[in-house]
Amino acid sequence: MKIGILITQTAQANKIIELTKAAVTRKHAVSIFMTDDGVYLVTNNEVAGLRKLEGVDMSLCDYSANGRHIADSLIPEGVIKGTQYQNSLMHSECDKILVF
Repeated sequence: MKIGILITQTAQANKIIELTKAAVTRKHAVSIFMTDDGVYLVTNNEVAGLRKLEGVDMSLCDYSANGRHIADSLIPEGVIKGTQYQNSLMHSECDKILVF
């Protein structure tokens, strides 16, 4: 199973971390896309570190990041700085989508 996590806010970082780790433990793939205020979580080391787990891919909305003055230097290697196209791919490729 592939699980998509759409992050639009920062309030649920701990739940996102726990859920992603639990999914990976159960051998599920996870796709994470950050947009709106959710892009701030790219600077959270625990959230950004999820990208290093096997089966996890992570991307964020470039438009949202630029609008919130998140410099490219703050975006860790391995996080795709993309567009809403990555969001649409996640929706088409994942079996379930969770929105935070």
